[in-house]
Amino acid sequence: MKNQSACEACRRLKMRCLRASIDDACDRCKRNNRSCQIPPSRPLGRRPGAVGKYRGLDKALRHVQLELRKARRGSDAPDLEGLEMNGMELAESASPRQAEDIQTAPAQVHTENEAVSNPLALLADASEAAQESEGVVDHNIFHGRHLLSRPGYVSLGLRLDRQCLEEGLEALFVPDTPCRYSNYFKPVDSHPPRDTGPDVDPVDLGLVSMEDAEYLFLIYFARLHPINGILDPVLHTPSFVRSQSALLFTWILALTSQFDAASASMAKRLRLHGEKLSRHVHTCGYKSVDIVQGYYISLLSATPANTLAEERSWLYTNYAFGLASELGLDQRSGRICSTDSNGIDHQRLSRNKERTWLRILLWERANSAARGRATGFPETDLTLSIDDWWLHPLADPADKYTAAFILLRRRLAALNHELQSQSNRHHSNPHWVRGFVDTALQPWFETWLQSASNDSSTFDGLSNLFMRHVYLHGRLWTLSFALHGSLDGDSEAIREDCFDSAVHCCEVTVQDLQQVGEPLYCMLAPTWAMISYAAVLALRLFPLLHGGRPGYEVELLALLSQVAIQLEKAGTTPSSRFGIAALLGQHLTMILRARARGLKESVGEVDYSPPMQGTQQDAMISTFDPFLTSAMWDDDGSAEGLTDLHLQLFGQGFGGVGL
Repeated sequence: MKNQSACEACRRLKMRCLRASIDDACDRCKRNNRSCQIPPSRPLGRRPGAVGKYRGLDKALRHVQLELRKARRGSDAPDLEGLEMNGMELAESASPRQAEDIQTAPAQVHTENEAVSNPLALLADASEAAQESEGVVDHNIFHGRHLLSRPGYVSLGLRLDRQCLEEGLEALFVPDTPCRYSNYFKPVDSHPPRDTGPDVDPVDLGLVSMEDAEYLFLIYFARLHPINGILDPVLHTPSFVRSQSALLFTWILALTSQFDAASASMAKRLRLHGEKLSRHVHTCGYKSVDIVQGYYISLLSATPANTLAEERSWLYTNYAFGLASELGLDQRSGRICSTDSNGIDHQRLSRNKERTWLRILLWERANSAARGRATGFPETDLTLSIDDWWLHPLADPADKYTAAFILLRRRLAALNHELQSQSNRHHSNPHWVRGFVDTALQPWFETWLQSASNDSSTFDGLSNLFMRHVYLHGRLWTLSFALHGSLDGDSEAIREDCFDSAVHCCEVTVQDLQQVGEPLYCMLAPTWAMISYAAVLALRLFPLLHGGRPGYEVELLALLSQVAIQLEKAGTTPSSRFGIAALLGQHLTMILRARARGLKESVGEVDYSPPMQGTQQDAMISTFDPFLTSAMWDDDGSAEGLTDLHLQLFGQGFGGVGL
């Protein structure tokens, strides 16, 4: 068959376009179930009116640079000087503004980006400069001792012998040896490859139509954005996101379709495609701000994996956080005061990077805390200026809550260290931990929550409700950290304070989920984990505070059962969805039913006696709580912490849930 034109998809992929006949679709388009369109042929050569990439002064300078590189490979030094003179004359012949920009640009870049504290970056800069300055080297034999014999060099007071130094100098003048990885420190391409194209795009693959994508984007920003807060509604339009990253585009659609009953038919295929893209992007090493955002959204309300072996959430969390740091998102962008359209677009893109870092930092800190790593909060120029960051004219309403969460996380991190230092001192008040925590968090509470609206029908109201849950969970986690520390003499009071805080978290959960309902069902996966943690912690501490007699805990079981009901309802609405909240709710129900069976068997066998406040019970000999075992408690009966509690109760894989 004679040569035939390739279709548009095969041209983009630069692959052969195979078809049975000219009128049929090609094999690739048939497999992907998309239309096969052959663009009209055009004559060879440059299209009329087309211009090259470089014009004018840029084109001339590019020619000079090319000749310079060619000349360096030779040995004619006078030619080098002539070419350099021609380049300077060419720069002088340009307009003064252009010449100044050309001459000062390299120096400015070097000054601004010189990372003295970054070893690899400093080595990369030096390597690049050395390659650019390579010239003709005289390979005649030269002895290093001649240089050391000359007076005038600065002595460093080294303790190495003279022969060692001479060998080092002589190694600099021997004939060059080929560098095996000469391009290892090659500067990053200014336009790196993106995870886009017909083979990964969900619209090109026929998984969703563009009309459906626009519909789901509207739902995302109306329902999920008040909780997630990582995107900019003005910047992240469907067409823009699709052109930047298939991973981000797919996960926005997949996550939103889970919460929309009308889109249930496409939810599963979008989720499966998103999981495939998560593995593909991680394997191929794509790097962009949009990919960090894509991983973040994929982790927010992720559907539980079938087995622990398939769970990759912690892997993607580390990868996204490391990628954000590698891209320099933790550094604040330069301030631009321009009010024209280009300046505003640049500011919006800069804030997009900053917002991404702040949100992925919050997510990583929560996961680290959940694994028992109460590490310090990593401060940067961006986090230090967070008080003003959310007041920017281009700020999104969700930026206010991003700033609030950053300030809360910073305060909680400092509070853990302060508690450790205070634990060695004598305190007359046994409830000093609770007072210390409340006093430390009171300024934040008064600023962000005390007068906040809780109207779930508004953007701010829904965000405030979610922020209140995060605050209560952070307070409980800090108190339980003290419980884990087993402070001498205060363990009884700490147990009581932790129990009261856990019960309060459960009560607020039931109230909000009953009254608000579906708008709160899109809360983040770590929030549901903390709710289940509060329930189990209250169940564990109850017999230590109020005794182990059957029947004492009836009201507590009723409350916790309602928590389990609300969790399961939140994770299965709409009916096509099964989220992490439902899984935790079902496991919590199993624990409560086991406790209730022991309560039912003891009815009529035990006479009633009023509960004794502060009764000390040994969890090791409790016969009506099958879950209190020596593996789960310290010698004094204090809890071992959030991570171990989740591991023991819910099985492997639940120790890594965040706050």
